[in-house]
Amino acid sequence: MRWSTMVVACAVSLAVLGCGTKKGFEKEGFAYGCPIGPSKVGSMEDLIKSKVSQEGKRTTVGVTELRCTTTGDLLKIEANLNNDASRVQRVAYKFRWIDREGMRAAEEESWKPVLLYERSSSVISAVAPSNKASDFHLIVMGQDQ
Repeated sequence: MRWSTMVVACAVSLAVLGCGTKKGFEKEGFAYGCPIGPSKVGSMEDLIKSKVSQEGKRTTVGVTELRCTTTGDLLKIEANLNNDASRVQRVAYKFRWIDREGMRAAEEESWKPVLLYERSSSVISAVAPSNKASDFHLIVMGQDQ
């Protein structure tokens, strides 16, 4: 009886130690499923700052969440765009795909327009054009006058 209690106690302590040292299910170099390279990402806001930039006219539309996964060997991205304004906002976006060496992995994408009604959100998504793309950068551009 004492022997089985000892075995169970050891198994439980190993399980607790194993769970305590591993941070979630993230792989090294990833945050929220997205590749981050050497940058330190501690929150969704940090991830958005490192992966999203704005060009052109400033807009009240912002990215509030990024999610990444792989489909086969292709990177798949989803981003939430949120319009906090009390009027309709027009924006355009494109993804810049980056390879393991930090170079562009594909030709520049064309701008994709999105119309966001007042106080609304929309999910945009993209799949990498090839398995050479191991990272990305999302560019959002305001189009309202």
